[in-house]
Order: sequence, then structure tokens, then C-alpha cells
Amino acid sequence: MKKVFKWLLIIIVVIFAALVTLPFVFKDKIVAKVKEEANKNINAKVDFGDFDLSLIRSFPNLSLSIRDISVINLAPFEGDTLLFSKNLALTLDIMTVIKGEEIGIKSLDLEKPVMYFLVKENGKANWDIAKESGEAAKQEETAFKASLKRYSIKDGKIIYDDRSLDFYLGLNGLNHEGKGDFTQDLFILSTKSIVENARMSYEKIPYLNGVKTEILADIDMDMKNFRFAFKENVIKLNALEIGVNGYVAMPDTNIDMDLSFQTSKSDFGSFISLIPAVYSADFQNIRASGNLELKGFIKGRYNALSMPGFGLTLKADNGAFKYPSMTSEVKNVIIDLDIQNPDGNPDKTVINLSKMHVELDGDPFDARLLLKTPISDPELDAFVKGKVDLSKIQKLVPLEQGTKLSGLFTADLSANGRMSSIEKKQYESFNAAGNLRVQNLEFSSAELKSPFLISNLQLSFNPRNVILSDLQAKSGSSDFSMNGSLDNFIAYALKGDVLRGGLNLNSARLNLNEFMDEGEGSTADTDTVTAMLEVPGNVDFTLNASIGTLIYQDVNIFNVKGSLTVKDEMIRMSNLVMQLLDGSMNMSGSYSSKDKKNPKFDFDLGIRDFDIQKTVNFFPTVGKLAPLAKSCSGKYSAAMTVNGNLDQSMSPVMNSLNGGGKLTTGTIVVQNFPAFSKIADVLKMPSWKTLNIPPVNPSFKFMNGRVYVDPVDVSINGMKGKVAGSNGFDQTIDYTMAMEIPRSAFGGAANAVLNNMVSQANAKGTNISLGENVPVNLLVGGTVSDPKVSTDLRQQGANVMEDIKAKAREEIGRRKEEAEARAREEAEKLKKEAASKIEAEKDKAAAEAERIKKEAEAKAKAVADSIKKANEKKAKDELDKINPFKKK
Repeated sequence: MKKVFKWLLIIIVVIFAALVTLPFVFKDKIVAKVKEEANKNINAKVDFGDFDLSLIRSFPNLSLSIRDISVINLAPFEGDTLLFSKNLALTLDIMTVIKGEEIGIKSLDLEKPVMYFLVKENGKANWDIAKESGEAAKQEETAFKASLKRYSIKDGKIIYDDRSLDFYLGLNGLNHEGKGDFTQDLFILSTKSIVENARMSYEKIPYLNGVKTEILADIDMDMKNFRFAFKENVIKLNALEIGVNGYVAMPDTNIDMDLSFQTSKSDFGSFISLIPAVYSADFQNIRASGNLELKGFIKGRYNALSMPGFGLTLKADNGAFKYPSMTSEVKNVIIDLDIQNPDGNPDKTVINLSKMHVELDGDPFDARLLLKTPISDPELDAFVKGKVDLSKIQKLVPLEQGTKLSGLFTADLSANGRMSSIEKKQYESFNAAGNLRVQNLEFSSAELKSPFLISNLQLSFNPRNVILSDLQAKSGSSDFSMNGSLDNFIAYALKGDVLRGGLNLNSARLNLNEFMDEGEGSTADTDTVTAMLEVPGNVDFTLNASIGTLIYQDVNIFNVKGSLTVKDEMIRMSNLVMQLLDGSMNMSGSYSSKDKKNPKFDFDLGIRDFDIQKTVNFFPTVGKLAPLAKSCSGKYSAAMTVNGNLDQSMSPVMNSLNGGGKLTTGTIVVQNFPAFSKIADVLKMPSWKTLNIPPVNPSFKFMNGRVYVDPVDVSINGMKGKVAGSNGFDQTIDYTMAMEIPRSAFGGAANAVLNNMVSQANAKGTNISLGENVPVNLLVGGTVSDPKVSTDLRQQGANVMEDIKAKAREEIGRRKEEAEARAREEAEKLKKEAASKIEAEKDKAAAEAERIKKEAEAKAKAVADSIKKANEKKAKDELDKINPFKKK
């Protein structure tokens, strides 16, 4: 017996060990299979978190859990999440895993899935992600086999958005369970579904709005022909129960259907539960009476190009209801509505509300509507008439705590004719007339910070336009008035044509904070709370605004004036001027939502005398463009352009920004900017931690994720220089500062060395003096919070030594030249003196020679004359001797 017990214990331990270890043995194989199948068959990005495998949880089968599984679309739906699930649990046939065959899936459970099914205007669906393949790939069998017996969805969210048909279905809080043998071609699928909040609209008209939905349905499944027929079923919409009969078939890309539905109960009370204001926690105690008939059908083919035919009949007679806690009742409700479309052609739709009458605590309200050929040429016959004291509403239905409503609503409107008459401007063939007026309306609720008051609203209608002759409203400290007109209103309402017109808005004070949720207006939340603004494409009107004081966040904006034009999915601003941040600004530009994923903006800004710190606090983007601004105090002006993309929260996509301009500052003070503090440490100059900078006029541009500053002359604490460089939106910095730094700023030791070198040079006969400034290049890199600073001081020291040597050589040369010049001057002087003496002696000698000459000449003449006379006498005597005529 002990041996039996022993071996039994061993067997149990072995089995338990196998149960624990086997999942780890097969984990890699299963994970590989999942990834292989995803990559092989799906044209999308599939991702998932951790895996969990267990034999114990679903013995003798294998339990597989995949956490955080997601399927994200690729182009043309890139970025859209088709599916996300917190957890996907699968029960697998363990024998198929061991044998390496197709893995059999017996059950599937999705926890908190989010599914988003989108059909674009062109009919392209985001779930069409199966990879196109050749015949060989088509014949390849999947690694998984559908042997499903059960599946479930827990707390799911499903959105079906068909923009080609303008149809929307949203299911929140979906809990669904289905049981059936999917291994068979024919079987019954039993389902149970509960939706906490269902919303459905068609062509912007809501048909279900926050409706709790319960569905119990047995569906006859024909998997070979993909045909599903409804058997026993009940659909409950709030308190309204509807039964459905018929089938849906999907043999190919088309969906064929033949469905009919009708209410299982004929009481009026179940119908009014679909009205959100009526359906409340106290609804089960309501006293209701009257008859109701609701039925309809959907028959035909649905695809991207066609719709099935449909019909809806709603009749209510002698309807009335009263809440036990209310003092008044709604009675004499009469509704006769018939909507028919025989074949799915939208233009063949006929909407006939032949009568609608209701009395609200004795105030009657009547309406009628007949609409034919809504696509080609809408033919309309409608009227609305009634006068309702709005204060009676809170006596008819329980309102949310804190909600109050009062005022007088009066309507008397009628329209009759064809749309083509208006398009041809044959206004006499289209009858449209009447007035709508609201007087002394007051509405307050727990969501509103202050009651909303409309003292007067006056609208008048004619075939050409709707005239807003007066609107006077207040809320909290805000007031505004408006007037203007809207043209082409009927074509806009019936066919979605362009609505044109102009409105004038005037306000003495408009406090936007009073219209925002708590925390929404804070600077910290600015980048996250605002949803992308989608501008309609079928609107063309201009708003002229004049606001005395506009309050947003902690900033008062004064004297706001300008015009906004809404057209072609764009808002254009023209000459919008305002005073804010201790200065003024004018701006023109545009915002476009044509690209829904990447809305764009393009602005020209003229800023005058803005306070720097107030600017940084009000516009967080400025701190990213110019990190230095966070440490500055003072004022600035600017002329700039900027364009780029916005994200889905209306914040700039920084790397998309382009633009530039010119900045003009007053005297600014910079304190504790990390880069300047680093410079102070490197230069051993504490004065750099607090800088006084006189006015500067830098030019800048930003592109490719960086702001580039052109070279600009600056004076920093009296030091002149030139600055240029760039900073990135990623907070990287790259600047060069060429500064002239006073020698006195370097401290006593450095200056003592310089002065000693100069003294030594001067002791050798030179006369050198250095300048008061030393040129230094500062290279600033790194990031705003962790800057890196380098200088060329070593090179500058060598330059100073070379400067001393050069000045010494220059001084020696100068002295040499001076000596040579003096020598030449003395030599010339001596030369001139000698020449003067020589000339004087020469003149004296010449005079003496002349005297001697003259004396000699005189003596010579005297001798000559004496000789001449002697000769003449002798000659005469000789002649006399021989003259024959001389007397003897």
C-alpha cells in the first residue's frame, strides 16, 4: 500500500511538473507561429506585449494570454489603431501544439478592446489589410485552425465611421458573449450583448444618443455561404423592445440583407425612453399613456457604391407622460412619421412628418415636414409654430442637479418650394418666411461656471437669407452682442451647400476662462487639452470683431479688433490688432484644417514693446524657440513670419516650423542663464552671471528644427563683441561669441605677468604699452541645461607675447630711424657750414684777385703807355730823319 501511495505521489508530482513546464517548452513555438501568421497575412503593424502560457488554467487544453496587442494601420490609414486589446486570451488544443499541426483555437476572449473601423469618402476601408498574394500563397494553409466554441468581449469600445455614407455608430462599454461550434458549416450561434452607451447618426442626424442597449439573439450560421439568419431575438434600446427577422449574407465583398423590425410592445412610454432628457434613473416610476407603432425594414445590397432600401414608420397617438415628482405633464403627443426608400437610391428617399403636436404644460408646439428628391432637387414643405415658456421644462422632466432653465421661446416659420428655385434666384417661387425669437433666456448647470443669459435673440427668415437682427448675451463678467446675416441657408441645410454671410461681434469684456473647464486654461495644460479645430468646408463668412477686454489665462488683452474669414476649410485673419503683455501686436495669417492629421498655420506678426517674461509665460513655444528668454527681463519688438504644422492638440510641431524676422530689444538683464554661468566659471569672471545688454537688433530664421541668429554686434556689461550661431528645438546650442574683454577683468596675476614683460622690454630702451582689451572667442555648445564652453585664451596669451615682441622690434626700429635721421641732419648742417665758409673765402680771394688784377692792369697800362710814348717819340725821330720834306 505504501508503494502504491509512493508511486501515486510520484505520478502526481510528475504530472504537476509537466503542467508547469510544458507551457515553457512550447512557448517559443507558439510565439513564432503568431508572429509568422501576422507578418504573412496582414498588411499592418502588429505588436504585443508579454505572453503567458498555462496548462493548469484550462487543463487539458493550453491557455495562451497575449497582453497589449495592437494592430496599427499602414498607408493610406497610417497611424490609425484598428485594434487594441488589454489582453487576448486563447484556449488552444494541446495535442495540435504537441504534434506541430495547425494549432486549434477553442475559445477567444478580448479584454478592454478598442476597435476603430473607418471608411473614407472614397469607400476605402481601414480593415482591408489582408495582403494580396499569388496563387501559390493563396493555396498555403494557415498555421491556425478555427475550432472555436466560445468567444467574448469584455468592456469593449467599437467605432464604425463610414464617411462615404455619413454614417456613425459608437458602442461604449460593450460586453458580448457568443457560443457555437465553429467547426461546423451549419450551427446556431447564441449571443448576448450589453452596450452601456450606444450612439448612432446618419447625415449628422442623431438617431441613438447615449442609449443603453441589450441584445439576446440566436443566429442561424451558414459558414459556407456566409449567410446569417436571425431566429429568436430581442433588442432592447433603453426601455424600447424591438424584434428583428431576416438575414444578412456576405458571399463576397457585398453585403446582402433582408431585415424587418418592429416593437414588441405598443406603449408610448417605452418610446420616450429614447429621449435623453426623459430617460433617467427615475424613469421606471413614470406614468405614461398612449399608443405607439414603430416598424421598419432594410432590404437590398450594401457596398461602397450602393445602399439597401429602407423604411421606417412611427406613429404615436394620445401620448402623455408625467413624473411622480413633477408638477406638470406632457400630453396630447401626436406623431405621424413615414420614411421610405424603395431601392437604396438616396434621391428616392421621402420623409413625411405629416403631423407632430405636443403640449408642454399647456403650451402647444406643432411641426410638419415633407421632403422629396433630397439629392437632385430637394422639394420642401415645412412649418414650425409654437410658444414655449422654458421655465416649465423643469416642471416636466427632472433635470440634473444644479440645472435651471427659464425664458420665452417663440417660433413661427414656414418654407415651401424647390431648391432649384433658390439656385436660379427665382425667390418668388420659393416661400420662406417667419421669425424665431428668444427672450430673457437663463440657463445654468453644474458644468457652467456662471449662468448663461440671452436677453434677446431675433432671427428672421426669407428665401435669400437669415437675418440676425440682434443678439444680446451675458455670462459671468462677459458680455457680447452680435448681428449680421447668413445667405444660402436653405441650400446649406438641405444639400450641404456653402453657407455665406457676415457677422459683427462686439464685446466690452470677454473672459474666456469662464467658458473653460478647471485647469484647461492653465499654461501647463495648454499643449494637451485643446482638440484639433476642424474648419467646415461649406462655410464662407466673415466675422468682424471688436472686443474691449479679452481675458485668457492670466493675461488681459485690450482693444482687440480685426476680421476673421472662414472659407475652404481655412480661417484667415486680417489686420487683427490688440494690446497685451505690456505692448501691442498686429497679425495677419491663416489656419487650415484641410489636412486633418497635419493642420497648418501661416502668420505674419508685428510685435511692439512686449515684456519678455510675460511672453514666455503666455506662449510656452517662445521658450523653445529662444531658451535665453526664460532668463531675461526687459522688453522687445519684432517683425516676423512663421508657418508650420500643428498636432492634434493644436500645439506647434516644432521641427515643421519655418520663418524668421528681426528682433529689436530694449536694455535687457540676463540672470543665471546656464551658458553664461558656465562662461563665468571658465573665465573666472563672476560678472557674467548677471549681464546688462544694451539694445540689440539681431536677424534670425528658423528651419529644420533650429533657430539661426545672424552675426550681430553686442555690448555685454560694457564689453563689445559679435554673436552668431543657432539653437535647436531639441535644446541643443551652438554659438560663437567674439568678445573684446578688458585686461582688468582677468585679475591681478594675469595682468602682473603682462606688465612685467612690458617693463623688461622698456628697460632695454623701448617704450611699449598694451591695449586695455584682449580679444577672446567663446565657443558655446552642448544643451541649454548642460552647456559646454571653450575659449582661445591660450592662443590669445601667445598673441600677447608676440605683440610685445613686435612692439619691441617696432620701438627699436623707430629709435634707429630717429638716430639715423639726426645723424643725417647733423652731417648736412656741417656740410652746409663748411660750404658757407668756403664760399666766403672764395669771394674774398676773388675780390683780392680783382684788386691785384686792376692794379696790375693799371701798372701795365702805365708801362704800356710809357713805352708807347717812347716808341712814338723814337719813331717820330726816325721819320723825321728820313722825311724829305722836313725843313733843314
